[in-house]
Amino acid sequence: MSTRPSDLYYVEGSVVRKRETAVPRRREEPQRVPKRRSKTYKKAARKAENSKGFDLRYTLLLSVMFIVMIVSCVIMLTVQGAVETKERNIESLQEELQSLQVDNAAYENSLNNMYSLEDIYDIATGELGMVYSRNGQIRYYDSEQGDYVKQYGDVPKSSY
Repeated sequence: MSTRPSDLYYVEGSVVRKRETAVPRRREEPQRVPKRRSKTYKKAARKAENSKGFDLRYTLLLSVMFIVMIVSCVIMLTVQGAVETKERNIESLQEELQSLQVDNAAYENSLNNMYSLEDIYDIATGELGMVYSRNGQIRYYDSEQGDYVKQYGDVPKSSY
């Protein structure tokens, strides 16, 4: 059997004496009412009366602010949805542009590879009757006005 400190003070039986302690009671003093009420006391009393609960103005202001908050949230969600829709549209258009650019590059390569220089020479000389220029057929003309020359008539004989 163990001898715990709680075992030493255990009392068997149904009646155990309780220790009585005297608790001093406070005497209640009557509440003091100021004899003379000053202006600051009246203002403080009015302020305390007004701050006790929700008045009509505060409730209306709170309601208006709540409605403004709800409306702004709805507007924000609507705008965000429109932005997401436009972003998806932009992405699809970019994908379409990329596919068109790839197709265009493929068509350009096929056009570039369609005719070789030999095919062009054969068509020019055979079908169109073109010939290479001979010595003395090429004449150079100096223009004082710009990079190119528009020929409205024969080139003057004095320049060559």
